[in-house]
Amino acid sequence: MPAWTLGCNIVRVMKSEMKEGCIQYMKKRIYRMTLILIAGLCIGCGKEKTESNEINTESEVFWSEEQADSESRENNDVEQNDELEIDFTHDYSEDIKADVDDVVSRQESLQIELENIEKIIKKYTPLAQAAGTQGEMNLSSKWFYEIWDTELNSLWNRFCDSADSQTKEKILAEQRNWIAMKEEVTLLDIGSSEENGSMYPLLQNSYLEEITKNRAYVIANELAKIRGESFVMPEKSDKYGLFVDNQGTGSVYSSLITRQGLEGDDEAVISIYREGEMEGNFADNGNGELDFTSDDGSVKGIIKINGWDGASFKITEISGESVFSVGEEVEFPFAF
Repeated sequence: MPAWTLGCNIVRVMKSEMKEGCIQYMKKRIYRMTLILIAGLCIGCGKEKTESNEINTESEVFWSEEQADSESRENNDVEQNDELEIDFTHDYSEDIKADVDDVVSRQESLQIELENIEKIIKKYTPLAQAAGTQGEMNLSSKWFYEIWDTELNSLWNRFCDSADSQTKEKILAEQRNWIAMKEEVTLLDIGSSEENGSMYPLLQNSYLEEITKNRAYVIANELAKIRGESFVMPEKSDKYGLFVDNQGTGSVYSSLITRQGLEGDDEAVISIYREGEMEGNFADNGNGELDFTSDDGSVKGIIKINGWDGASFKITEISGESVFSVGEEVEFPFAF
């Protein structure tokens, strides 16, 4: 089944489960989820697994190293020759662990290792393409998340074995915070199970896959620094993402979400600690700044996306009474 067909099927299933009172809300969820799945199936997007709610001080994940020359890549390429048996009742956990372990054992660089994790994603893609029911879609999405979670934990173990105590303590604190926040940011981005109905596991797994893959790259980058490897982080969107201010803890204090809406418009949800939340649209003015206007027109400001280094929002104009202030600027340093 082509990726676009799968996306259309998902839309049809989701729509059939919508309640009258939340159709507009759900349309946005459907549109965003369809984009995620189509992109994942077309380019072999990764799916992840870091399910642990506690972090073992000697285990978790991320990516690193620059492109090796074409010869080196050929020698290190992992061949996925085993044809996947499509069985929605089968537990693929051990198969995935074996595939990830094989990739890790063969690679000379972290950069190539992560590229080959994408090949594991491709190996399991026929499972998603064969899904014909909502339940099968939910089940298949779990394995893509598990692939990246397994890689993340492998990277973390190697990082802990290699890092000095000071570096380990710093990254361990960040990793614990990431684990503590991931369920909360998933809720912020995709909504609750009550809002999304039976397709919630699909949405949840796909979003967890995305942020776990990102976290794997972060830990791989740290491991590459220790090893003295060159490592190129993937480019982050200069328009879309989820960023938080956690004030060095495992809780979300303020958050910024920028995304594309159902009609193709760019929308943002900004929550500022102890002040409130606003939703609105933004326009990219081409100089690295996004002009934001709240839905009621009462607040205008500038959003700056700084890739892996987070984002910021500065209020430039207020109309009428508001809890917000002109000139107020909020930083969101933690990028998911």
